[in-house]
Amino acid sequence: MKTSIITDEMTQDLAVAVSFAHTYGLSALELRTIDDLPLEKLTERRLREIRHILTEEGLAVCDIAGSFYKCRYSERAGEAEKLKRLIEAAFILESPSIRCFAFLSEEPVNEEQIKEAYQGPLALMKDAEKLLLLEADPSVATTNHQALARLIEYLDHPSIGAIYDPGNDLYDPEGEIPYPDGFEAVKRHIKHVHIKDAVLTSQGPECVKIGTGRVNYRELIPALVKSGYDGYLSLETHYRAGRKISESQMKLPGGSRFSEGGLLACEESMEALNRLLEEFDAR
Repeated sequence: MKTSIITDEMTQDLAVAVSFAHTYGLSALELRTIDDLPLEKLTERRLREIRHILTEEGLAVCDIAGSFYKCRYSERAGEAEKLKRLIEAAFILESPSIRCFAFLSEEPVNEEQIKEAYQGPLALMKDAEKLLLLEADPSVATTNHQALARLIEYLDHPSIGAIYDPGNDLYDPEGEIPYPDGFEAVKRHIKHVHIKDAVLTSQGPECVKIGTGRVNYRELIPALVKSGYDGYLSLETHYRAGRKISESQMKLPGGSRFSEGGLLACEESMEALNRLLEEFDAR
């Protein structure tokens, strides 16, 4: 398996992210916000500058960590233009995929409504020969991987896949166990993996360094290898040195305030992840 990181977990500065990638042997970067802007708001010129820099540095873009449909169902009208800009960014950056969600759960939405809303976007993705990757998240309709797998099977489209994020299960209101339950539910749909870890405290879940929380990575990593998964493990710690990310930042991450304190935390977690991969010969 290959390793990556969502760059704004530690910085808004591409040069810092590139240096981190070389230090820890990453082969790609995952992009969410750079220069304090989400990818859909970067100019074409800036996107081409980023692609040139990464090409020179021997780094790919493994995914665009977009926020498509991480909104209320009734507020989805502007999302179509966002997706078009994200597709343009994916072409320029040569990313195979764009992350998406199943609408904020603040407003009731059912699978039929979600399927109807995804018909146009999935047609665009098919034409673009790119993938939309749905992620389970405690703030959206698919709070865990069982719900995510059901939705993907209901959508039944070649341009949709899953991001498996076992750390998000520690925030699931239904209490899904990250491994084996979440993994087994979604494993045949997995196209990308996010890596985070968390503990449960009296104040609720709190992200921590990889390997020190409740995600059973010592069994999960061998299971990923056995399943034939050969894609990216992309670090998305949501863990910070000396502070805790706010609820609003957890819900809609990005920007300098979100990145603050992330470099040391990402260094600690990437070192821990690399040790696990070496131990299980998972490179």
